[in-house]
Amino acid sequence: MFQTSKSGKSSKPAKPDVGAAGGESSGDEDKLGVSYRSKRTAAREGPQDMGATATVEIDTATDRDDQAVFERAMAVNKELEGKADDKVYRGQANYTQYIAKKDTPQGNASSGSVRRGPIRAPSNIRSTVRWDYAPDICKDFKETGFCGFGDSCIFMHDRTDYKFGWQLEREMETKTYGACDEENYEISDDEDNLPFRCFICRGSFQQPIVTKCKHYFCETCALSEYKKSRRCFVCGVQTHGVFNVAKELVEKLKNSDSKQKADSDSDTEET
Repeated sequence: MFQTSKSGKSSKPAKPDVGAAGGESSGDEDKLGVSYRSKRTAAREGPQDMGATATVEIDTATDRDDQAVFERAMAVNKELEGKADDKVYRGQANYTQYIAKKDTPQGNASSGSVRRGPIRAPSNIRSTVRWDYAPDICKDFKETGFCGFGDSCIFMHDRTDYKFGWQLEREMETKTYGACDEENYEISDDEDNLPFRCFICRGSFQQPIVTKCKHYFCETCALSEYKKSRRCFVCGVQTHGVFNVAKELVEKLKNSDSKQKADSDSDTEET
């Protein structure tokens, strides 16, 4: 909507009016007129792509930055090459260069990706947003079962699985909300002592080994990391190339695999 206002005088003579002081006020008072006008369209205001192709407007304009100044200077020198001096001042950046400078390995202000001096910032805006719904949970401990900070970590060491809202609503509908499920939430004694994922590859253990500092890794991960550094990947202690077989962790993995296989067999028989 567009709103305009204008002032005008009445064309008809007004009747004399007696004021409080007994004087007469003129009838030629200014009158204010207001009119409205619309575009008569239902299109949304602003860009049609809702800002998907917006550009940055806080940086130096592309016609005033170092790259534009250098390109204009090159164009002026190329145009005046071989001509007599016309006594025209074109600014400090456009002084006549009688010796052509060779391009260096560092390039110049308009040499593409290899440049010397300030580089023009990208004009496109692309924002990536990552929502962390559990900012107080230690991600290393939740993913691998181990945290390098130990008890001094400022985040909570918790590997609990929380239910979503739709799961709670479904339990309320089926009247199973608050029911104790000890089978799925049973925790053995060695769960808190042994990690369940490799701290290097963040995957399940493949032929796990243990170092002298009691840190567990996959055999391939430990050997590949040993080629880069002889120190422990977690705590930085010298390992001296000693990687022992993690017997306790291997036994734990075997028990978990056998339990999963038994559960799958029982589900198959029921179906």
